[in-house]
Amino acid sequence: MKTAKVRFELLLGREVHDPDGARVGRILSVIAEREGDDCVIRDYHLGAAALLSRLGITALRIVGLHRHEPLRVPWDQLDLGDPEKPRLRCRRDELKR
Repeated sequence: MKTAKVRFELLLGREVHDPDGARVGRILSVIAEREGDDCVIRDYHLGAAALLSRLGITALRIVGLHRHEPLRVPWDQLDLGDPEKPRLRCRRDELKR
């Protein structure tokens, strides 16, 4: 698969849809690793839990509910052909929390 360079700040907050057009969530965090001079994305995290996690806050600490995990999208399951309209390559229910 061909890799492309996309600036994260252009993706941050973008709404992601699945192949059927259903809303999945917004990109609010990523897991990345350094490879030489590059920073390589491993997972995109979507939803409010991703933002809370990024800030070091869990839903449990705020309202006493069970812990919510962000929706994790592996790098190869997100189509960034149009970075303004990122799309899943699979259905939401095929992703792991």
